[in-house]
Amino acid sequence: MTLAQLQAFSAIADVGSFTLASKQLGMTQSAVSHAVAALERELQVSLLERSRGSVTATEIGEQVLSRAREILVLAEQIQQSAATAIGLETGQIRLGSFPSVSVRFLPDLLRRFHRRYPGIEITLLEGTDQEVREWIQTRAVDAGVVTLPTDKEFKTIELTQDEFLAIVPKHHRLASNSQVDVRQLSEDPFIISKSGCGPFIKSLFREANVAPKIQFEVISLQTIFAMVEDSMGVTIVPSMTLPADCSKLHTMSLSPKQLRRTAFASLAERSVTPALSAFLNEIELSL
Repeated sequence: MTLAQLQAFSAIADVGSFTLASKQLGMTQSAVSHAVAALERELQVSLLERSRGSVTATEIGEQVLSRAREILVLAEQIQQSAATAIGLETGQIRLGSFPSVSVRFLPDLLRRFHRRYPGIEITLLEGTDQEVREWIQTRAVDAGVVTLPTDKEFKTIELTQDEFLAIVPKHHRLASNSQVDVRQLSEDPFIISKSGCGPFIKSLFREANVAPKIQFEVISLQTIFAMVEDSMGVTIVPSMTLPADCSKLHTMSLSPKQLRRTAFASLAERSVTPALSAFLNEIELSL
């Protein structure tokens, strides 16, 4: 088997499409298909399940994919170490994050890093907190932004803290309050985010021995704020996600105050590439 075959297989599994994988790799779709077919012939197993509109790894394909990513990381480490030895800073870093941190924290960091290391290419994938954790665990990304605490398998660099806030319409019965107990929110229709904070928010209600009246589960925070403005319900979100214009919303701290802590995480047992090491150093310098 060759690195090109493993790269083609990994790219298809990541994006779920031969067309998108070929664009990502800068290869023709035919070349990508031939590479995977040759790998399947050599291993004598079917690695991908092709269905209308999507491509997914088979059960044995998932096992091979995990090892393939390890091999590709090792190959990247060799290439980057050799480049560093002759004074060249090159490489690729795959990062995962969720939108609120991507918007508020990453742009300035990525801009500074690119100025210092223009030869290092960074790819950013956005997903929920749980998705980013899974991407790190399966090596689909090299590192990613997650909420704390994390499992022991991750090593982390803490980035930011922000406060969870209750959001109600401007003329809501609680709109004169500066603080609110989650039990007071259980009386209203509740709009919950599916972008990552949902499990934590539900745990706040459980700890208060009440259940929220969840009417809507929404991915887009912009949609959530619009629904609250239209008095369709109330919500709880991290302060970092607030829109620039909150004139039609009323925000309140929770009582007791609740904080969200975020960190950059990578696998603890994994040796990092020179490029990722440089990026993690840049994060620490910026804090």
